[in-house]
Amino acid sequence: MFLSAVDDRAVGALLDPPETTVPQPDNDPTGGDPADDDLELVFRHRGWLADRARVRRALEAVEVASDRINRFDRCGSRAWVQRASHDPSILRIRADYCHDRFCAPCAAARGRSIAGRLRGWLAGRPARFVTLTLAADGGTLSQRLDRLFTAFRRLRRSGWWRSRVDGGATAVEVKWSVTSAHWHPHLHILCRGRYLEKTELSLQWHRASGDSYIVDVQLVRSDDDITHYVTKYVTKPGSNTVYREPDRLQEMIRSLHGRRLLLTFGDCKIPDTPDDEPDDTTWVTIGRLSSILSAAARGVPDAKVLCLLLGVNPAWKPANNTPDTS
Repeated sequence: MFLSAVDDRAVGALLDPPETTVPQPDNDPTGGDPADDDLELVFRHRGWLADRARVRRALEAVEVASDRINRFDRCGSRAWVQRASHDPSILRIRADYCHDRFCAPCAAARGRSIAGRLRGWLAGRPARFVTLTLAADGGTLSQRLDRLFTAFRRLRRSGWWRSRVDGGATAVEVKWSVTSAHWHPHLHILCRGRYLEKTELSLQWHRASGDSYIVDVQLVRSDDDITHYVTKYVTKPGSNTVYREPDRLQEMIRSLHGRRLLLTFGDCKIPDTPDDEPDDTTWVTIGRLSSILSAAARGVPDAKVLCLLLGVNPAWKPANNTPDTS
């Protein structure tokens, strides 16, 4: 089904008047109804409302800049549904996005963009997922991360690694072990090159780290594996055991400050740009997302069709997404 099947005049009458030029959400002169913003905020963050509240409190506790807090608070507001003028089946939602590394929807969008670039870099050539883990010991998270990245640089400089790996990208994952009460940061690597024998990799990792043998190697079997792998670790750098404890969450935010969460090496040269970079498409505004959601909830057929085209459940209601912030 395509958007051309929807009566634009009916949509315009039921929702917001369509524009012939695209209003920029960041410069919306009307200000809008705060209730519209609230609905759009809950809609964008419906999958992680509880963790979002925890991250918000942690950002404030570590005293990040106030403008960063404001962008985080407004992420997803002033959302407009737009369609491509050359193809009405192409839709997008434009809104105020914060692009914060700890905002799950923004990080997921960035992860999907990076995953697409990595798929292009691989171009169907064999690739592997590699996990490198440090042995458990004491120390702050910042100290552990320094050790992890230093050991990985040492591994990459070794003749063994350079003879087998052409390039790749790596993301960091932070875990807290409740059992050992220690930080356990891991490196998750997507790389291309020759076969990596796990036992030998373990020995080389021990040589680079000084005390750690724990590694894993898996063959990449599909493009979907790449997307899942990259977005998983870019979207949420910490495990649930970190997000559920305010002190640990704050330490993770401080320790990751100034560090890139995704690094490339070797012949992997992909740009790290925002997920909403400009393109040459001319976009026509249909209406506010909040208006479309409200109309769909009332059973308006055209609004329900728009929701389906956007991949949104027309029956979605914010009352069903109340977060548990305990």
